[in-house]
Amino acid sequence: MSKLPFRVGTAKANITPAVTIGPVYRAGYKMGEAERLAGVVDDIFLRCLSIENETARVVFLSLDVIGLFRDFTDALASRLAPMGIGPENLIVATTHIHSGPDTMGLWGPSLEESGYNDQYGEFLLDASADSITKAVNSARPAQAFLSFEEVNLGVTNYREPDELSLALWRLSFEAENGHVGSLISYSAQPELAPRDDDRISAGYPGEACRLLDEKHGGTTLFMLDVCGGMEPENCEKGYEQAHAYGRTLAERLLQLANGARPLSGSVLSVATTHVELPVENPGFHLMMEAGVIRTSQRPPHVSTTISKVDMGDISILTIPGESFPGIVTGVGEKGRTLFINQVNDSLGYFIPPDQFRSEPTEWAEGHHFIGHELESLGREAGGIIRKELLRLVSA
Repeated sequence: MSKLPFRVGTAKANITPAVTIGPVYRAGYKMGEAERLAGVVDDIFLRCLSIENETARVVFLSLDVIGLFRDFTDALASRLAPMGIGPENLIVATTHIHSGPDTMGLWGPSLEESGYNDQYGEFLLDASADSITKAVNSARPAQAFLSFEEVNLGVTNYREPDELSLALWRLSFEAENGHVGSLISYSAQPELAPRDDDRISAGYPGEACRLLDEKHGGTTLFMLDVCGGMEPENCEKGYEQAHAYGRTLAERLLQLANGARPLSGSVLSVATTHVELPVENPGFHLMMEAGVIRTSQRPPHVSTTISKVDMGDISILTIPGESFPGIVTGVGEKGRTLFINQVNDSLGYFIPPDQFRSEPTEWAEGHHFIGHELESLGREAGGIIRKELLRLVSA
């Protein structure tokens, strides 16, 4: 077996919206009463990492936005079809920042008016297709190394205090002439940006990626791990706190890299399963039917996907929304089965059915948010997702 069993390429593009594209509303807070974005604290980016060998190709894409629906992945795959890249080759993730443009439609100026900007949506597709092309064309032989630990970097689950997702990991790729790129992941919700300061920022994920790139070169992609209820300290306190958290994350990953182990084997494959989920949330019904939520899908069901990427001796499972820890408990082998949320769809929170509350609590000033049911498809979706994850790991 070759010591450099994969070919890996990366690319990066600035996706900070230009003033000329018209109104861009801030996503993450104030649903139905969002403000226009005004000013930039730090730029937002998309980052791409392509991995291939003789048998398969997988393209990871990470965008500094709140979320994207399945329509985006399908449209992107159509543009990449001449390269032989289909939806099954794409792992399109979002960092879920709460200080960037509305890419889903939920955060317009009213509940009747979508916050989605069509011109910006087209710009994201163009930039993504161009970056993937560059990444694929720049691929060179590399070996993969995994760093993994469970550590609490200041997160709390205010709904279920005893249930925490604390996996911190970095999958790095090293060529003969140096570092190519990395995937990094942690579970803290990117909700450190202040609620009432409507400037653009990549938050702690962007700061962590910037620092790791500065230290090692190459391109770092942030992928959100199991994040349902994982609220960081200093939530909504400010951009300085967000950047400080990014520095903490980067420093911990740099320490962890000292014990990185090479992946065993040269396996690379992707298995994708299609899942039908019921839309039980009446608010989602209304906004989907009205076109406020910018998806082509309509109630009473949505069709989405879950994928398993096998690479060497690890597996990466993707989830099309924000899963609670109970959804993945006991799924796969700790340290060898990794999870990425917000992939190829953004369908809200996946809550274990036995934790779903019939009377959710709405957010109130000065209190921690625990009304996740209001941003969930409904009680049944979480159980369906868990069942499919278990089936994929045992296949």
